[in-house]
Amino acid sequence: MIDLNLPLIGPAVAILETARALAQQRDRVALLLHGPPGIGKTHLLDLLALEISGSKFAVEQINGQSLGIEVVREWRQRAAYGNLFSEWSVKRVDELDHASSSAAAELLTYLDYLPAKKAVLATTNDYARLRAAHKGRLETRFVVFRVDAPTVADAANYLRAHMKIAAAIAKQIAAGAVPDGCLESEGCNMRACIEDAKGYLAARHVAAATPLSVVKGPGK
Repeated sequence: MIDLNLPLIGPAVAILETARALAQQRDRVALLLHGPPGIGKTHLLDLLALEISGSKFAVEQINGQSLGIEVVREWRQRAAYGNLFSEWSVKRVDELDHASSSAAAELLTYLDYLPAKKAVLATTNDYARLRAAHKGRLETRFVVFRVDAPTVADAANYLRAHMKIAAAIAKQIAAGAVPDGCLESEGCNMRACIEDAKGYLAARHVAAATPLSVVKGPGK
């Protein structure tokens, strides 16, 4: 579960501000974010979903693998009844590229008739494949934003400020979170970076709590 109290970093911050402005101007919203894994797309849209609705009970989250035709049809049937907890109802779809082609097509049709006070906020890690499969229909239903990865420097600064990790170690951890086959200039997977940092802190805590006699062994 993503901790929404943690701040976004890197390019996702500017995308969130743009998405907020867009949501304030419209009475219905359909957004699709794409970019590499672990860069804050889900975090960004979870924050936006709560800001739009004002209640976590007005937000329904689903992964693309579980998005079937019947789910989308149920959304269409229930759309006329509104929500008990908010004027808005928000559907959050992660990894839309994993949905079946028929389910994705049904979702695009739903967006053609999206009622007021409804939002569909989706992410994909493979926009090129998704776009090719739907031949331009995505751009006419969704407002599409690319989210780039945080730089290694952004990630290292985050680890220093929020996890109190020394600068040299923070840089090593951030550099280690650059996906295999990528250059540091392409940025890092922030989710992997944070998990690596947690592992480092846990190991340091265990080392600090281990008595010296145990480390040296008996009779040494």
